[in-house]
Amino acid sequence: MLRKQTTISTRYALALSPTTARVLSVVSIGSLWGWFLLKFFLVDDAVGLANVVGALALLGVGASMILLATQYLNQAYGKDHEIDERERAVRDRAHRIALNYVLWVFVLTYVVLEVASRAPAPTATGLALNFPAVISKGMLENFLVVLFFTTFSLPPAILAWWDRGDADTE
Repeated sequence: MLRKQTTISTRYALALSPTTARVLSVVSIGSLWGWFLLKFFLVDDAVGLANVVGALALLGVGASMILLATQYLNQAYGKDHEIDERERAVRDRAHRIALNYVLWVFVLTYVVLEVASRAPAPTATGLALNFPAVISKGMLENFLVVLFFTTFSLPPAILAWWDRGDADTE
């Protein structure tokens, strides 16, 4: 599970195998978005769902913090003199993908809000899915927290998925 890092400074890094870091990235990003999306279904009497939402929030943030303590953070956010040219090129590709991710999330959010805001308001006999979009302060805060953690965790996660180190043969 733990492996020795070769070229990147591990002075402050938790050295994980690429496989462990990949699983951690899926758990962190998946839990964060699950936390955000399941909040739309919370009602006052849904205690079980509220517990699941809270557990996903803790799991997502915790897994993101662990992922940010790995050797991939050093490569993703390290200074140029700390990594070699090949690692710098890979890091720059990972950051471009993370930027594309953020842009697509904003575009999709805009489209969803536009479509939802134009839907007719529900009537007594109408479907519950027809609702005008209402953005509360809490929803916006939750969205921004999820977007922050996933955006910041994405470059190390991408680097973990691209890492084809010796540790995969554990």
